[in-house]
Amino acid sequence: MGLPAVRDAGRLTLSRTLERPAVPPRPQEAAAPRPAGGRRGGRVELLAVGAYLVLSVLLHARPLLRGEPTGSIAADSGLFAWWLEWNARALAQGVNPLYTTWMHAPDGVNALWNTTVPVLGVLLAPITWIAGPTAAYDVGMVLGPVASAAAAVLALRPWVAAALPRAVAGALYGFGPFMVAHAWAGHLNLVWMVLPPVVLWAARSIVVTTRRPWRDGALFGLAMAVQTGLYTQTVALAAIVLVVVGVVLALWFPCAAARRFPSVARSAAAAVGVYVALCAYPLHLLLAGPGRPRAPIRDVSLTGADAANLVLPSALGAAPGSGLGAGMRGYVGEQGSFLGVAVLLVVGVTLVVVRRRDVRIAAVVTAVVAVLSLGTELVVLGHDTGLPLPWHALTGIPLVAEAEPGRLAPFVALGVVLVVAVGLDHALRARRRLAVLGIALAALTWAPAGLQESAPVTVPSFFTAGAPGLTDGEIVESWPRASGRWADGADPLWWQVAADLRYRQTGGYFIGSDGARPLLLEGPVGEYHRGAAGLPARADVARAELAARGVGAVLVVPRADVDLPTALRWTAAVTGAPPREVDGVWLFDVAPGRGGAR
Repeated sequence: MGLPAVRDAGRLTLSRTLERPAVPPRPQEAAAPRPAGGRRGGRVELLAVGAYLVLSVLLHARPLLRGEPTGSIAADSGLFAWWLEWNARALAQGVNPLYTTWMHAPDGVNALWNTTVPVLGVLLAPITWIAGPTAAYDVGMVLGPVASAAAAVLALRPWVAAALPRAVAGALYGFGPFMVAHAWAGHLNLVWMVLPPVVLWAARSIVVTTRRPWRDGALFGLAMAVQTGLYTQTVALAAIVLVVVGVVLALWFPCAAARRFPSVARSAAAAVGVYVALCAYPLHLLLAGPGRPRAPIRDVSLTGADAANLVLPSALGAAPGSGLGAGMRGYVGEQGSFLGVAVLLVVGVTLVVVRRRDVRIAAVVTAVVAVLSLGTELVVLGHDTGLPLPWHALTGIPLVAEAEPGRLAPFVALGVVLVVAVGLDHALRARRRLAVLGIALAALTWAPAGLQESAPVTVPSFFTAGAPGLTDGEIVESWPRASGRWADGADPLWWQVAADLRYRQTGGYFIGSDGARPLLLEGPVGEYHRGAAGLPARADVARAELAARGVGAVLVVPRADVDLPTALRWTAAVTGAPPREVDGVWLFDVAPGRGGAR
């Protein structure tokens, strides 16, 4: 045998080992018809995508019918709408979209440390230009689960040839507990979970069966670069999952893994090369750019999933037992790790009955990732047991340490639905109706409890009229200030967006820093804000702070939580200017002599 033949034989050893069944098929399995493929399978996949779109529209029907942002239950929806508007503006004007001084002026905000979704900003820019960022945000929220589910259907092709089981698995992945939780929280970046299916493809194509390591590695590097433009944290989590895949396979097949190493190394080199080439500037901003946080963003010990959430649904789930999980760690928008006893039972039965090595290995990888998702210590129903978990070993790795382990949940969900799809395929081919019914009932436990909630956003006519009286790009202070407060903290972002970003604002809701503070999660509270809130403050200090930031005007916006007389008196004392009411907003000139020019 020549050297090329030896090399090819070694290359195929691991893939053949994974793909051949552990035991001969049963007679009824051997006689079963081949799974639908070709044109028929393609039609089923297209019908599935159409069904996903209908499901997503129905999930978001309530806010869509009301004309409200589909995730406006929380401040994050205003943040995403702001970034969609900024990306569209930057694209139209040919300016840098990855750094902006339109928020937290004049210092600015580093986009790579924030959920700026520039990829979606570009894709949805035509909608933003025509119908505004709220419409673009709604379209993004509706299409995210659809794209995620469709990606799962395609990624499962090597595992399950029949289109129907893959379509069911796609629905479970795209509309499962993680997606529902983050749709409720308005997290546009997290309902676009396309990367986990890409990781599933890469795990098989690069680590197991690839014959084109350079090509497949380059494609994966491209996918990681695109994900950087959606959410950088998911890039770090995907890298961790691939390491888990490699370690599990190396332990399972040490000899074959050694033979495969050169090919995997070539794929890795291609992936890293393409990623670095495409993301050189974003990586610079992330690692050394201005405005990056210079202190830990969050306490990693608080970002793991509650172990009880693996078997108990959150309040957003329709499965029985949601009330039992009321004490789980985190708020409901982060309680997306639910698998449930019924689905886990389907997984266990499938692993026993089907007995495929590749499926068992996928289950082991999924179990390891599920343990990692629990974070640094085991927490059950909000109680920290003090038991250390493997994520502790990752907390010292730069950037990875900032990732939230609880957001490994979609990788876990994809591994679970893979096994469910294999079990459903087996039951359908064997014509076991009772098993099919059981799998269907188990799948229903992942259904949401109801439609997506929303809250109206009130925008005074001053902003929809284009902020008359302000000059383009002027730095503005506002009361109330922008913040990360859950219900209404992003109102000033909505107002600025409604005015087509005509002015810059000193505040904001972001992750960053400035010269005095190594970490900011929103604009700093200054002397002006303290006085406007009725707290003890000095007008001369507030005036100096506004001048140092280059503020040209102050806006006081009436709202239920604003003591308007106090805010007006204080602002007049600070600015030395009389208030002017313009379309429901009180406008104060800061720069002397500029009021008459307006």
